[in-house]
Amino acid sequence: MKFTFTIARRFMLGGKGAGPSQLTGWISIIGLAAGSFALIISLAVLNGFEERVTKRVIGFEGDLRITTVDNNLNLSSILDHVLRDQYVANALPFQERKGLVSSTNQEQRLVSLKAIPIDQFNNFYEIKIEASSQKPDDRSVYIGQVLARRLNVDVGDEINLMSPVDYSGNVGLPRRFSGAIAGVFNAEVLDVDDRVIFIPLSLGEHLFTRKKGFDGIDIRLHDSEKAEDLKRYFRRILPGGISIKSWADLHSGLFNAMRMERLGTMAVLSLIVLVACFNLMSTLVLVTYQKIREIGILRTLGTTARRIQSIILMQGIMIGGLGAVVGIVISLMLVAAQNQFGLFPLPEEIYFIDKLPMVFNAVDLIAVICISFVFILISSIVASSRILKINPKEVVYLEK
Repeated sequence: MKFTFTIARRFMLGGKGAGPSQLTGWISIIGLAAGSFALIISLAVLNGFEERVTKRVIGFEGDLRITTVDNNLNLSSILDHVLRDQYVANALPFQERKGLVSSTNQEQRLVSLKAIPIDQFNNFYEIKIEASSQKPDDRSVYIGQVLARRLNVDVGDEINLMSPVDYSGNVGLPRRFSGAIAGVFNAEVLDVDDRVIFIPLSLGEHLFTRKKGFDGIDIRLHDSEKAEDLKRYFRRILPGGISIKSWADLHSGLFNAMRMERLGTMAVLSLIVLVACFNLMSTLVLVTYQKIREIGILRTLGTTARRIQSIILMQGIMIGGLGAVVGIVISLMLVAAQNQFGLFPLPEEIYFIDKLPMVFNAVDLIAVICISFVFILISSIVASSRILKINPKEVVYLEK
């Protein structure tokens, strides 16, 4: 092994007077460094945005949601059971229905009306909110920032709410109920700021005349990372006739799209590494023919063709490994610098954050290392296999 490494190091980039092989070798190193760098940085940025989206979703939806499958099932008893569980930090029953909201200037929007114990709004939801200093009452409602702009309303203004689905009359409009805006929230996720209004349960009883009981229970856990495990746990201990979904289940389309985006990014950026490995292959072939005299001497001295092949293979791993390691180290340093100093700012009014998010993930690092190593190994094996086709008798002819 020491002999192989020593000869490979002396052959590195063709050695003294290598000419073209030295140039192509450095191009291979730079290409592999650029490919590894691009992979790490891109995945770190995607991880950063995914982490923030996840926090926003959990802050708005909670960790788990229980809904009824059996319409005859009463969720009140299940709510009491859930609140007593040691893993549950908080639980919030709700009723939900599509409805209409209108302002005093007659602007109207179709929204989702969510009736909850309004005094628990600030304790349960982890979202930014501009709220009134007064204590919420039976007329207090919370409206999204985008929706408030569309209706041209603000904290303290009056709005009218209607539920056409629950209207049983044949003539006229559904009954209107007024509410006072107690707060304007900014969830910073999906389009909830434009379509959701939180109202008190007492107001929901007047609006949702066709509903019986709660539609569901939002649950916040002490440890959000155990949501999937606790989902299975609650399915075992709670009675049948209910559906339990985690925050990931509720927004599976969004997170599947982000997962596919990650895979697509890795596939596209891996092409940079692949092209660099083609160049590495040509470098090793050039080195092989530039050092044909030395190879002939080694063969004459008794070195086997397989040992010569391992020398070229080792050289390819050394050249490719150098490029990949340089790219990975520089990218990790940049990720650390961005998290520490915020080198790349973002317009906060668009992205809701003031700097480009980068999150290092050990799994991504292992994936990048594996992709780079596999490409380097394959290209080195293909290039080194040329040695097996050369015999010592042809060396003199090739040298001439």
